[in-house]
Amino acid sequence: MNWNQATYLMREAFRTMNRQRAVTIVSVAIMSLSLLILAVFLMITDNMMLLMDRSKDEMKLYVYLDDGLTNEQMNAAYNGIIRMEAVDELVFISKDEAFAEFRAQLGEESELLEALETNPLPASFRVSVKDVYKETATLETLASTIGRLDGVAEVNYGKEFIERFSSITHAVLYVDMVVGLIVILSSLFIIANTVHLAVVSRKETIEILKLVGATNRFITTPFFIEGAFQGGIAALISLAALSAIFGAGRNAVPGLVFFSPDKAVIFVLVCIAMGALGSLAALRRYLRIEIG
Repeated sequence: MNWNQATYLMREAFRTMNRQRAVTIVSVAIMSLSLLILAVFLMITDNMMLLMDRSKDEMKLYVYLDDGLTNEQMNAAYNGIIRMEAVDELVFISKDEAFAEFRAQLGEESELLEALETNPLPASFRVSVKDVYKETATLETLASTIGRLDGVAEVNYGKEFIERFSSITHAVLYVDMVVGLIVILSSLFIIANTVHLAVVSRKETIEILKLVGATNRFITTPFFIEGAFQGGIAALISLAALSAIFGAGRNAVPGLVFFSPDKAVIFVLVCIAMGALGSLAALRRYLRIEIG
């Protein structure tokens, strides 16, 4: 196909959409509703993944030290931990700092601490772990290794929380994949049937083109262009509607995040491809055209 033929087919596609404006508007409207459902699902998924990442940031180990350690012993414990491959950051918390944090957490009830004659809290290290090591088995091994160091009294890493978080994460991802597949297939089905409106309205024209010897590519290319164009327009409309929903829901759900620009662009490109694929499905199903 040369440039002149491609230009002619593009002009023909847009002329047809303009002539059949009502069908085009209905097709775009139905596509927009379908893609809005897909966009809402993707935004919810994106926010769930961000929430899981933030929760992972809270996965830390707290290493409590024996009382009465000298500075040399504390430094030895510090050096022993910081050299471990899984450790990303290590912060020392003195007894006084631990007591001050505890007092701040109690808030108005901190007056109860006035009855204490001594500070019962131990000095400790707060260990931040690299993301690739934030798994239950890895954290358990790391805690066991740190617990064997001299001067370490106890290591706490919230084992029950991490195991529960890991189970919930895997369950959410599994459900998300199943629901996502259903939503995507449903969107493709709706788009294919929507494009069928345009195919049926021009069925006689297509049959005439076949009789006069027009190639399959010549017949189908305008439909691909129309499907891709309608998919792109519907994607932009669905993003605009999603933005309105996001604006209304942001106050009700603090921390809700909209698509980043690159994800929005990817969404539009995928919708353009879905529109073209919908055209192909409609052509093959209803017109029995062998695409070649």
